[in-house]
Amino acid sequence: MTEAKPVDRTDELSRRLVAEMPALRAWLRPFAGAQAEDVLQDAFARAWRYRHTYDATQPVGGWLRQIARRVWIDQRRRADDPERLGDLVDEIPAPRTSDLGSREELQQQLARLKPVERNIVLRFHRDQASLIEIAEALSLPVGTVKSHLHRARQRLAHQPPPD
Repeated sequence: MTEAKPVDRTDELSRRLVAEMPALRAWLRPFAGAQAEDVLQDAFARAWRYRHTYDATQPVGGWLRQIARRVWIDQRRRADDPERLGDLVDEIPAPRTSDLGSREELQQQLARLKPVERNIVLRFHRDQASLIEIAEALSLPVGTVKSHLHRARQRLAHQPPPD
């Protein structure tokens, strides 16, 4: 009697990722331009690091494009920050104390959120956790975490100031 070999999903994902490379490169070029290759490499590295989040029943292309889009945004933010802050730091006025709001006001605003929304907002903004990390910690799909974060931000933006 022969034993059934376990299915190695890692090899299958590797094959699918490699097959998707030309399409992802073509998708990146119009908006990433000269950085397309850097984004491509970082996206594949990130995809491999988070391969446990990939749903093998879904096409790999959409998942990979989401990762590449996020990598591109992250790279742009990193590239833009030193310029903006380094050159303009003397021109940016310091915020007035009255503009900062108090800790109590922030706590009141957060208290008005649903518990799951508050939890996600704090993990994302205070703890700097990624959406994937939050989803894993809360046993929620990443899309649900994104929805909760979006709704929480909308509620915070449209709330009247605390009494």
